[in-house]
Amino acid sequence: MDLDAAADELYGISPDEFIARRTALAGDARKAGDRTLATEIGQLRKPTRTAWLVNLLARSEADRIDELLDLGRQLQEAQRSPSATDLRRLSARRRTTVDALTREAVELGKAGGYAASEGAMQEISQTLQAALADPAVAEQLRRGRLVQAATYGGFGPLATQPGAERRGAEGERDRSSDLLAALAASVETRGQRAASPAAQDRAKQQALQQLAEAKDGWEAAGRAADEAAAEAERASARVEELAADIEKIRGRLREAESAERDARTEARAARKRAMQLRQSAAAAEQRVSTARTVLKTLEA
Repeated sequence: MDLDAAADELYGISPDEFIARRTALAGDARKAGDRTLATEIGQLRKPTRTAWLVNLLARSEADRIDELLDLGRQLQEAQRSPSATDLRRLSARRRTTVDALTREAVELGKAGGYAASEGAMQEISQTLQAALADPAVAEQLRRGRLVQAATYGGFGPLATQPGAERRGAEGERDRSSDLLAALAASVETRGQRAASPAAQDRAKQQALQQLAEAKDGWEAAGRAADEAAAEAERASARVEELAADIEKIRGRLREAESAERDARTEARAARKRAMQLRQSAAAAEQRVSTARTVLKTLEA
């Protein structure tokens, strides 16, 4: 067993089983004398429910995930093109593909006994979109080893941030992304017209204003995303600590339950032995009484 094999197994099972199985694999590595591997396995982080669902999707629909990531490369090329036509077409295809894969991930969760909430569905969709733009998320998705949800608004720095706290940042980034798309379409249309210098100047000023608004929205979203990511990281670390504590408590509980069963067995055996001894004592008392009666008769 190596780290890749351990990671493949751990990120393919339910989060409910993750801690116990990770402990077992690390123990196996330690028994085999590989303390470095045991430490590396112990450092693998438990995935959130959303990440688990996306990992299931990546393992079940590898070909469709490859198609999604290829679409991401096409989108990046279209963003560098002066024409907005391809960008609009690919953006529509992105929405359709992401929606279909999100539904598939939800169905895989149902098959595994987990009903995804509306918030989880949004996180799945955001994670798939993030993989279109960020190579690190794309690689985690391809290998089915995501630890938490990711989000990306369409441009600017990426931030991972599971939970409801990131929704405001997502809204700002989505609005900024839509604004830039509209700006690109507007620029293309205006470039095709024979506008007067005054009209061109007004269009330029409007474009600059729209760009400034989009930049402000992007920066605000980035700050909110960074704050949410830091908070999520702290929460994840706390979850890991609590999960480890729970596992220890469960271990002690199992030991206590085993000791209780042994004590009950011993108590039943002791009661049975006591009953047998009482019966023997009663029989002995009866013999003593009989002997006394016989003795009194002989003395008379």
